[in-house]
Amino acid sequence: MAATSKVEQGTKEEILDNVSGGEVKPQEAAVKLQEATITIKNVKQEEKMAAKIIGKREKSINFGVLGSGQCGSRIAEAFYKLGNDSIVINTCLSDLKFIDLPDSNKLLLEYGVGGSARELEIGRIAAETHRGEILQLVNEKLSSSQVNVLCLSLGGGSGAGSCETLVDILSSLNKPLVVITVLPMDTEDVQAKSNALETLSKLAGFAKSKKISNLIVIDNAKIESIYQNASQFDFFGLANKAIVDTLDAFNTLSSAPSAVKALDSMEFSKILLDGEGLSVYGELVVDNYMDETAIAESIVNNLDHNLLANGFDLKQSKYVGFMITASNEVWSKIPASSVNYASAIINDLCGNPKGVFKGIYTVESTDDNVKVYSFFSGLGLPDERVQQLKKETAELQLKNKSKDEQRNLALHLTSGTNETVSAAQKVKDRIASKSSNFGKFVSGTVDRRK
Repeated sequence: MAATSKVEQGTKEEILDNVSGGEVKPQEAAVKLQEATITIKNVKQEEKMAAKIIGKREKSINFGVLGSGQCGSRIAEAFYKLGNDSIVINTCLSDLKFIDLPDSNKLLLEYGVGGSARELEIGRIAAETHRGEILQLVNEKLSSSQVNVLCLSLGGGSGAGSCETLVDILSSLNKPLVVITVLPMDTEDVQAKSNALETLSKLAGFAKSKKISNLIVIDNAKIESIYQNASQFDFFGLANKAIVDTLDAFNTLSSAPSAVKALDSMEFSKILLDGEGLSVYGELVVDNYMDETAIAESIVNNLDHNLLANGFDLKQSKYVGFMITASNEVWSKIPASSVNYASAIINDLCGNPKGVFKGIYTVESTDDNVKVYSFFSGLGLPDERVQQLKKETAELQLKNKSKDEQRNLALHLTSGTNETVSAAQKVKDRIASKSSNFGKFVSGTVDRRK
C-alpha cells in the first residue's frame, strides 16, 4: 500500500506544480494525467495480484455440505456456522424447521404423511422422487465447492435411506466426495442398529470402488461416553461440534503459516482424499507438557480415547496427520525433542504409514496446555464395533421375535367348544334364524299365503 501512496502522491504533485507554473500546456497536462492514472492502475493491479499470491486464505478446501435427515442436517448446520456452504434435505418438515439455515437452503422431500419412521425404503423412494430438485439445489448452493461432503446418520430412515441416491448425484459432479456417517448410540433400538449395518456396508462398498473419496465414521456411542454428563438438550450440540471442529481445524490451520513446520494444504488434501478407505479423527489436550516425553506419552495413552470412533486398526493407516497447537508462552516451556518423540510414536503405532504429516502452530490462547489434533485415513472397517453391532442386533431381533410369538398367542382366543360341532350348530342356528318371523322380515322374505 505504501508504494501506491508514494506513486500517487508524487505524480499528483508533479502535475500540479507544472500546471501552476504555467509552463505546461493543457493538452500536455492531460496527457501526463492520463499516464499517471495508468501507472496508478498498474500498481494497484500488481498489489492485488501479490495479495492474491501471498495473502492468508481462511481454509485450504472449499467444502460444499449436504446434510440428509435430522442428524445429517445438524452436522451440516455446524459446518454452515463455520463458514461452509451447506444445504439440508429431509422427509420431515418439523425437523427442517429447527435447522438454522436459510429456508432457501432447505428441501422437503414430500412423501407420504411426512417422516420415515426409520424405514430405509421410505428414505430411498423419497430421494429418488425428488432427485431433480436435489440436483438443482446442489448446483445452486454448492457450485463454488471444491469437495462435497455428505452427512447422514447410519441408523435413521431419511438419511440412511437416501444415501445411495445422494452418493449417485454428488459423485456425478466430478468433484471429490467425502461422506461423514454416524453410528447409533448403545441405547438405540434394533431398527437403528440394523439400518446402521446395512448402510455402512453399502458405503464401504462405495469407498472400495472409489465412488467416494473418503468415508469418515463417527460413533455416537463413543461421543456419548465422552460427554456422559451433558444434558439431553446439550448432547447433540456438543456431538456435532466435536464432529465438525476437528475437521475444520485441519482445514483452517493447513492454510495458515507456521514458523516451525506447517501441515500444508496439499498434505491435508492427500490425507482427506487419497486414503482410499475409511477415516477417523479426534483431538486431545495435554496439560503436563513440560517433560520431553509428555506429549508422546499422552498420545500413546489417549490415542484411542480421544478418537470419535472405536474398533479401528490404526496400523492399516495409509496417511496420518497430526497438528500441535499452543500459545507462545507454552511453546517456550516445551523441549524441542518433544515433537520428535511424538512423531516417532505415531509412526510406530500406525505401522509406518505411507505418509505422516505434522504441523506445529502458535495460536492466540490463554490456556496453559497443548492441543493435539490427529487424523488417520486409509483404514478398513472398525471390525470390533461392527461385530458388537451385529451381536446387539441379533440379540434384539431374537427378543422381538419372541415377543411377536407371545403376542400372537395372547391374541388367539377359543370358546372352549368343539370347533366341528360348533360350526355345524352355527349353520343350524342360521337356518332357524332365517325361518323365524323376524328373520323373514329382515331378509325381505315374507310368507303372504293365506
